[in-house]
Amino acid sequence: MPGKALKAALVILIILLSGIIIYAIVVFNRPELMPPGFYHPRALLSQLKGYSVHPWVRIDPTKQYTLKVWSTRWPMFRDGYGYDDLIDEVIEEFQKTYFNVDVEYVLLPLDDVGKAIAQAVENSTPPDICMAPFDPSLVESGLVVPINMFICDKPREDIKATPAADFELSSLKAVSCNNRLWAWPSWIAVKSWAGNAEILREAGIDVERVMLYGWSYEDVLSMVDTLRVRQAGIPGQYRKYGLVLDTASTHTIDTLMEAAGRELVFSPDDSLMWQGEALKASLSFLGDVRERKGFPEPVHMMSEKMLELFWTGRAAVIGPVGPGFLRHVRERQDRVESGDLFSGKETVEPILLPVPHPTGFIGVPCITVHAATVFMCPGTSGADTAYLSVRLAEMLTRKEALWLAGELSIVPARCEDRKPGFGLSAFPDGAIRRFLVGGATSGKMCRNLSFMTKERERILKEQAISPMMDEFWRGVISPDEFDRQLTAFAEKTVE
Repeated sequence: MPGKALKAALVILIILLSGIIIYAIVVFNRPELMPPGFYHPRALLSQLKGYSVHPWVRIDPTKQYTLKVWSTRWPMFRDGYGYDDLIDEVIEEFQKTYFNVDVEYVLLPLDDVGKAIAQAVENSTPPDICMAPFDPSLVESGLVVPINMFICDKPREDIKATPAADFELSSLKAVSCNNRLWAWPSWIAVKSWAGNAEILREAGIDVERVMLYGWSYEDVLSMVDTLRVRQAGIPGQYRKYGLVLDTASTHTIDTLMEAAGRELVFSPDDSLMWQGEALKASLSFLGDVRERKGFPEPVHMMSEKMLELFWTGRAAVIGPVGPGFLRHVRERQDRVESGDLFSGKETVEPILLPVPHPTGFIGVPCITVHAATVFMCPGTSGADTAYLSVRLAEMLTRKEALWLAGELSIVPARCEDRKPGFGLSAFPDGAIRRFLVGGATSGKMCRNLSFMTKERERILKEQAISPMMDEFWRGVISPDEFDRQLTAFAEKTVE
């Protein structure tokens, strides 16, 4: 009898287990048959893969959630509609689905949001969502939520997931490390200088070719020489200059080193990359421009005259310029058309240009990817709150990209959001669109994966590179001496 009972119990157990397995397989293939929750087969698989936040997290309808968002206060208004209105609109739409969610947001200047989020992560007090240039060094904090489970290889009907093919591949690469995606890409900015196409053509530059394929230091120096020869005998107050560059901080040398393939001061193993021939070639290029009278005098103060010389038709190239340059062009155009501003006698045809690269080197565009990063602090917010943050972050990124693309020279990360022109009406030449899209597609982003390395780079720029650049612009320090002093300072910081 005991043996028969044991066999019967075993049969029943096998039947139950088989039923559970069959049910699990059916639910796994048709996940909508079972409500979200910890024991959902897809949820169990997600947990096994190491994702605590996934599409099968259960949201408690009786619980009141509050999400905190940090973003940038873009000072733009179109017919009275500003960035605050955009966020309020997204929140209202989001609350139609998640009525028990409140959203609080803080808007900071673009230059401050990165510093603020780094400090908040260091103190384990980040918001639920931060919309800013993606910073991969934050991942090592353990507070950033990976979003792989919300992006799929192919379109799906069983869950709300976004096909990876919707995004520009470069934007996904920028927000990925260790085979995981750490943020929703919103839009891509291509590192650029700007030029007056008319002056460049007069100096023999094939503008469209440069925009599509780049240009070398020799190309720029040839343009500078041509301008100088063509202006022989012209008084200084009417002279046109080849380059008028930003002499504040490290902005100019940053873009030159990025275009030369040395986008980071330190390599991942903490060795100095800004040294030797790569550094000296960039500084020597600037020195050659100066010797050939390509800069206005005094050189160390030329950035103060940058826009004045550009709009009076006396600067062939200015830089670096950010995404807001397009907005600046449009606003000035609007003021000229309304009669509030005199356009001047000279014709200015503004265009965006790739940063020059060393001769013999194929320049690679550098990009900045703005994204929405989601955080989850252990013990202070659960997977359900993080799940809601992931969903809201996706809505915010798409809405933001579409709105900003109408005002700035940026490229939405989602390919389908790139309407014809996407805000480039101020630039009639289609080459600019091709330049931006091409740069966004083939460009790479500077990636400091270590917070300590990023801090070391910041200190080196503030305490050594920026002061030495000021000396360089004043003609006090040579490229060789710059290289020697920077190497010595970097070694000293290690000690």
